Amino acid sequence: MDGVKRLRQDSGMARRNDDRPHVVYVDCHDLGDWLGCYGRPDLRTPHLDELAAAGARFGMHVATAPICIPSRSSMYTGSLPHEVGVVGQEPLAPGTICMAARFRRAGYRTVLCGRLMIPNDAHWFGFAEQIATVPEEQAAAAAAFIEAQRGESAPFLLQVSFTQCHRPFGAAFDPELMERIDVPPYLPDTGVTRRDLATLAWQIRDLDARVGRILAAVQSAGLRERTLVVFTTEHGPAVARAKHTVYDSGLRTALLMLLPGVIAPGRSIDELSSNTDLLPTLADLCGLEQPQDIEGMSWAAQLTADRPAAPLRRWAFSQLNWGRRSGRWYYTPARSIRTSRHKLIRSYRRVPIFVDNGWLARYAGDRATVERWYGSPLPEAQLFDLAEDPFELRDRAGDPALAGVEAQLRERLDRHLRATGDPILGGPVANHTGEPDVCQWRERPDGSFTLAPDDPIDSGEASFT
Repeated sequence: MDGVKRLRQDSGMARRNDDRPHVVYVDCHDLGDWLGCYGRPDLRTPHLDELAAAGARFGMHVATAPICIPSRSSMYTGSLPHEVGVVGQEPLAPGTICMAARFRRAGYRTVLCGRLMIPNDAHWFGFAEQIATVPEEQAAAAAAFIEAQRGESAPFLLQVSFTQCHRPFGAAFDPELMERIDVPPYLPDTGVTRRDLATLAWQIRDLDARVGRILAAVQSAGLRERTLVVFTTEHGPAVARAKHTVYDSGLRTALLMLLPGVIAPGRSIDELSSNTDLLPTLADLCGLEQPQDIEGMSWAAQLTADRPAAPLRRWAFSQLNWGRRSGRWYYTPARSIRTSRHKLIRSYRRVPIFVDNGWLARYAGDRATVERWYGSPLPEAQLFDLAEDPFELRDRAGDPALAGVEAQLRERLDRHLRATGDPILGGPVANHTGEPDVCQWRERPDGSFTLAPDDPIDSGEASFT
């Protein structure tokens, strides 16, 4: 095939003609649930909204981590990040069996469009072929590959990982949208923030158009009735108090699935789910052997039942250790446990949250605003009633009215950390590269914090001040 990089001769199962669904798996960066179909009417996402309407939308889907590689490690393996050797931005541990490898062993043709987005080799991950490593060529290459499968009976897994909506967002935006866009209450409602969110919206619109091109190819190739289409992302957007934090703004993510004749159109899964559940669900829908000894669980029965079945999850767990931005490592360790209504966050270091460097670049001339909004150190524990306080602005830890809930969540989180061998139980978690922690904040003698004057900002983002 033109433009195909053969990674190695396929040593998996021989291909066989059968009726197992093809899989077109699409993900992107830093989107959270910022789509029209998730109640954000200001955002123009007609193709993804149509995908949700024709298939299923997971409405309370939670990532295991608010940064890229740890979260993707869970999406691709069904395990928690530390269970596959990931505490920061390092490769998955040797011996880890990933999504593409499972499909390849089951006889699927496995094709990666773009880069892998984790620092492992694509063949090790399970891909036999790789196309379009240049981001601007991805949508066209994916569409061409799908069109070429017209009439083919052997099943394929095509993974497309778009670089949208990763910073830098650039400067393009819709001025009219800037004026009316809904600013979440965890961000300062200023012209700088509004323009920054408008540039994010521009990225999202571009992403939607690229996904639309892939969906059109599935339709025109006559493969729609036999193709499982999946769209998701790894964590929340790269704005303050979202990415790099275990608040819901950093962890709630979109997950859409379409499989005509199997998944009823308009199905809404509004129960708590984890992105560890993605792999076992796809394996179930495609007739693969279920992975064993993983955190994730399959939602196939809930997706295919005549009426929604009982919820599977009582708890979803998330973690944060090391993040790396602008060439520096930052250690802001936290763990969280979430139910459908409540969340407990435990922080292991008395510093303020890490503020994304790209967002900070927009405020380069107004650091005082950033310090005023985000310069308070995190308490040891925070408790939120998400039904009454979905943006997690009112800490209820220590509130007698929720004492029973807090005690239960503390005990269940402790049990989870022990059961999974979380390294945080042994004290500060080591950075696998040996790089030092460089705190973004500097503590004053009075216990307050200011942004460190030498902390770099993302030079790819222009200041709006």
